[in-house]
Amino acid sequence: MALAVAFSFLAAIGFSTGYVLIRIAVQHVSAPTATFFNVFTGAVLVLALALALDFGEVKALPPVAFAWFALMGIMAYPLARVLVNTAITMVGAARAAPANSLQPVIALALAIPILGERPNLIILAGTPMVVIGLILVVMSSGGNEAALRVVRINKLGYLLAIAAAAIFASRDVISRHVVAGIAPPLVTAGFALAIGGSVLLALIHRDVVSSLRRVPLRYIAICGLAGVCQGLAVTFLFQALSRAPVTVVSPINASSPLITLLLTHLFLRRLESINPLLVVGACLGVAGVVTVVLGTVAG
Repeated sequence: MALAVAFSFLAAIGFSTGYVLIRIAVQHVSAPTATFFNVFTGAVLVLALALALDFGEVKALPPVAFAWFALMGIMAYPLARVLVNTAITMVGAARAAPANSLQPVIALALAIPILGERPNLIILAGTPMVVIGLILVVMSSGGNEAALRVVRINKLGYLLAIAAAAIFASRDVISRHVVAGIAPPLVTAGFALAIGGSVLLALIHRDVVSSLRRVPLRYIAICGLAGVCQGLAVTFLFQALSRAPVTVVSPINASSPLITLLLTHLFLRRLESINPLLVVGACLGVAGVVTVVLGTVAG
């Protein structure tokens, strides 16, 4: 279980780093196209590792495994990651990341009836703290009348981040089923990224070609670097899901808002503002994560 907790935190670090890099890139690249370059580099890295390290497992995969990979890839990349990257362009990485942290609450609601998971009372107590933290994050934009107007204009950004959280949570429940008995985590991550990226390319190939012609290469490279970070994060997440229940892994992975806040403060001061209420909301969410970890130890 300790290894699952470590992998969950590593996933949170990878996702947070990717959020900040994407925030820089989407100043010049559309969110769907940034997502494609993001997914493409992650897929190349993770699939290459899967083929190198688990080639025997790849050859032995049952046909049904590829159907699961396709479902997971389509849910996560043409859908959820495009939504969260669009939310980042609208409300910023520092606010999209906590909003996306509603994911563990949704995962909890799905994992109990579908997977039959039975979290203890400590885990159940920690999960709602993420919701309260999310409410504070949204309120953090409303310190004055001008900020209130921003919230009204950008409320769609929060809704997109929450929708992405719902899709990612559903993907995590499916992933738990797949990595627990159908395919190894690294193979699952690699094929899900590759299939999801291919579907996304088919949908937005014209914009991808146009971006390659007009967007400065450094912003494409930043999307690619974000993809490496988030590709590794997906791999760590699936490794965690292969070792622990969704109701444990998802809340720990939701510690990413604090990491995102720190990185935003260090690297995105010109793009985003961080106020005390935002910090309190993110810290409360992470306190819920700590509670979940304690519940894991107690269980």
